[in-house]
Amino acid sequence: MILAILVIGSIAAFLSYVYIKPIVWRTVGTIISLVLLVGSLALLTMNSHSHYGMHKVTTTKTTQIYPASSKNGLNIMLYQPVGTNGKETVQIYKETLDQKKPSHTQANEYTAANNQIKRTNKQSATLQVKETRWRFKSNGFKFWFGISGMQNKLVQRTNTFNLPKDWLHLSTTQVKALQKKMAGMKTKAGQAKVKEQAQQYVQQKMKASIMKDPSLMTDKAKQAKLAQQFAQEFQQQMIKKIVAEVK
Repeated sequence: MILAILVIGSIAAFLSYVYIKPIVWRTVGTIISLVLLVGSLALLTMNSHSHYGMHKVTTTKTTQIYPASSKNGLNIMLYQPVGTNGKETVQIYKETLDQKKPSHTQANEYTAANNQIKRTNKQSATLQVKETRWRFKSNGFKFWFGISGMQNKLVQRTNTFNLPKDWLHLSTTQVKALQKKMAGMKTKAGQAKVKEQAQQYVQQKMKASIMKDPSLMTDKAKQAKLAQQFAQEFQQQMIKKIVAEVK
């Protein structure tokens, strides 16, 4: 509506000055028209630059998310650095388990520097999006300035990712290095080496367990259960070692 008053003021000022002959009425008409013109322009400028008639509203939304990559027993959320200061990133994840192309956070001045990573003891991951936007204080202000496009203008967005402790958070460069190392372990020679190391680890752990509890010597069921446990421990330690190398 304020734009309509601005246009009306402009046209009225022109008509008053050009077509009204009596000088008194011409002066009165021109002054009134200029007041409408200047006043509406001033209010529009105040709305655009000082957010006149508006206030900040903050909303928070939390949703469950899933790893961008989940292979070889590894749950990985990725990030891609943007800018030059190293603090701005785009986080890459999935919103559903069967999502083919991962989602990512916005790469803009409102978001890129406000991505936070927190570790939790929970099994599932969540994304908390906190947004602050400009909203009109009342329907009256919205009626006058709604056409300005300032309604719901974003001020700041903060993304907080709450990740389980066993999730990996790697850059796209790091995950490529990780994939390269994992691929090398899948070769015939690599598999043989890993198998040998795993057997040695399990044997050492089993020997230490039997020394603590000699009854395990004849309990094949417990030995099998422990062997499986030690094999899993070896795998976890190996993964941690590889991840540490690419970080």
